[in-house]
Amino acid sequence: MTEISIKAAKKRSKTALTIQQAATELFAEKGYDGTIMDELAEITGANKASIYYHFQNKENLYAVCLEDLFATVAEAVIQQVDCADSAEKKLWSFVQTFALQTQTHRQMPAVLMREIASGGIHMPVAARQQMQRLLQTLKTILIAGEQQEVFARVDPLTTHFMIIGSLCFFITSKPMRDAIQSDKPLDPTLEEATDEIYRLISNALKMH
Repeated sequence: MTEISIKAAKKRSKTALTIQQAATELFAEKGYDGTIMDELAEITGANKASIYYHFQNKENLYAVCLEDLFATVAEAVIQQVDCADSAEKKLWSFVQTFALQTQTHRQMPAVLMREIASGGIHMPVAARQQMQRLLQTLKTILIAGEQQEVFARVDPLTTHFMIIGSLCFFITSKPMRDAIQSDKPLDPTLEEATDEIYRLISNALKMH
């Protein structure tokens, strides 16, 4: 979380945190437009007046949920990248940690894919900023690798799309893939998919 998010979270009551957690699940499952405050009130046992007291309105509730969710993922990735001591290891940390975070916080890829599909019409600025932190972290890794002459020059945004997009699609499409009947497992595990994505990206980055 950002410093502001951490301070805000500390100030939130148990009721507010319960509302936020349930709302995050609903937003991931049904999207902004499909999430109804009456349903949120029923799930949490809090009345609508309490929801609006803590979060003012649906738009602000969405912003709080997404900022905390995206900041949690971004912070974990950045911390692991900072612990690595070479461009190659930093790239691996970026891919691996983001993959693990999407599995732990499945709401994040679900919300992100919904927002991308809708053109980001409801995407809060603070959540966008967390995605920018991830992009900037990856850009720094790629530039360092280029300067060390271990990576070829590539477009950071395209590489970002390849990593983030592939992993988010892998996570969010699992229910659809699971519905395919087969006598044998069809899918790689998340670990296998992560290894493959890293291998493809790493090979593309190698100096020729």
